[in-house]
Amino acid sequence: MSTSLRNIGANALSILTSDVMNRATSFVVYAMVARKLGAFEFGQMSLALSLFYIFQIFAVSGVKTLLIREVAKDRSQTRKYFVNGCLIVGVMSLASLAGLFGFVRAVDYTGGTKLVVLLLSLGLFPYAISAICEGIFQAWERMHYIAYVNVPSNIVKMAGAYLLLSWDRGLYTVILLLLAAFFTVAVVELCLVMRWFQIRQASVRQPGLDLRFALGTLRSASTFLGIDSTCAIAGNLNVILLSKLATEKEVGLYSAATQMMVPLLLVYQSIAQSIFPVMCRKIEPGLRTLRRISEQAMEVLLMLAVPTIAGIFFLGQWALSVLYKNPTFVEAVPALHILSWMLVLQVFSSILGQVLVATHREKLTLKIAMASAIVNLGVGWPLILRFGLRGAAVAQLAAAALGCTMHYIPVARQLSGISLLKIIWKPMVAAGCMTVYLALAITRVDILTGFSATLVYLAVLVVLAVWASGGVRQFKEKYLVLLLRKTAGEN
Repeated sequence: MSTSLRNIGANALSILTSDVMNRATSFVVYAMVARKLGAFEFGQMSLALSLFYIFQIFAVSGVKTLLIREVAKDRSQTRKYFVNGCLIVGVMSLASLAGLFGFVRAVDYTGGTKLVVLLLSLGLFPYAISAICEGIFQAWERMHYIAYVNVPSNIVKMAGAYLLLSWDRGLYTVILLLLAAFFTVAVVELCLVMRWFQIRQASVRQPGLDLRFALGTLRSASTFLGIDSTCAIAGNLNVILLSKLATEKEVGLYSAATQMMVPLLLVYQSIAQSIFPVMCRKIEPGLRTLRRISEQAMEVLLMLAVPTIAGIFFLGQWALSVLYKNPTFVEAVPALHILSWMLVLQVFSSILGQVLVATHREKLTLKIAMASAIVNLGVGWPLILRFGLRGAAVAQLAAAALGCTMHYIPVARQLSGISLLKIIWKPMVAAGCMTVYLALAITRVDILTGFSATLVYLAVLVVLAVWASGGVRQFKEKYLVLLLRKTAGEN
């Protein structure tokens, strides 16, 4: 491979670090708001961030994904896509802001909830500009710049939120702090792009602002916008339904359950984003390299996902009580058990979805996203009315199962088959041994239990890998030597 394993790993780690800090900051701010201000404010913030996530998709308009794909293939187009991308997201941010105002007015939330949502919506424009800058970093495989900016920003956000809440400044000041962070990150990333990628230098061969090119880019990105917006709506639909069909308490419990799975989903996202530029350059006849990359990525993610499900079933209640320090959140355990099965389904959807986009089949991805959203809405509405929190979890799982199936079938045909049994049997057997250990060999649930169960899983997994390789020597030749060569930057 022309791109070494070391570079892919470093880029994945950079994106993961940034995303982990973003999600960790949201979680810490959630927890501080819940402990200091109560469940109602916790629900307000959960709803506001869910709506912000939906409408920022419209602000970015799918341009980021298109930019990454095109610039990764031809870096001489960097300036052109950057300048016109900023123009597009600037206009679309204003449209998204207007749309969010209209939505809040139509739904008729309480006055306090409206103000929280609308204040946070002012961050749509700087968020969209940051997305364009980060798309440039990803296309050039310089993801560490994203971490350089986001990690300090998130540390400041957590510290600032702690101080504001300690001084009894209320939820609104925390929202203003988040807005300040959005604008700061946008300005810093703009400066990095302008400096490191020389965007300011005009070129006769590569003009900057081009309205015709901008309109063409927006049309080309419309499929990605459809995919991203549909996924965003589907992913946050249950929060919105719970806010209207149930209460803020159910919104908080559902958010607590979904937050438990965020760390692993961030790993999925970071690996998928890191291998996406490589996939775009590895479209050869027969797609053998693309198939190998996809299978390797899915195998790694399954090694993480399968034991996590076992851990959630045995340790989920303990983890909720430790993280939230409130007995009320134990009520989220049934929903957490249901949602945990999504971890396996998302392995296939995240990697195979990138295969479809890399091979210019994003319209199929859009159809899959729309089908999943329709199922989520059609199943979720009656289930939430009847079963509340559990109904929301079942609806989300049903939509994920459909999405996984619809991703797997066309990609398996395109790649002339996927060695499903080969990539899943080792983590399944190892997780089975871990499950037996958790069920029979423990007397109490604590952090030592989780650590020892993880050791059991890793030990069995290594034994299976050695056996499957044909022995210790073959295992070293197949994995360790390859790893050392790739780390050294050899092709």
